[in-house]
Amino acid sequence: MKKILKNAIRCNKCGEIIESKSEHDYVTCQCGACAVDGGHDYLRRCAPSQDAYTELSEFMEENSGHS
Repeated sequence: MKKILKNAIRCNKCGEIIESKSEHDYVTCQCGACAVDGGHDYLRRCAPSQDAYTELSEFMEENSGHS
């Protein structure tokens, strides 16, 4: 399972890097083309297509504790 360390994207239209830092922290870039949400709990992207942004999120593998 992956743990979200950083929930961020770069808007390919305006170049702004935006990051969501908590569960309901909905952040929109300055031109309004892209947004992120979810903080370290989930990844939500709002954009016209996946080509509209560059993914910058960082993850860490998390052990489930089961053998």
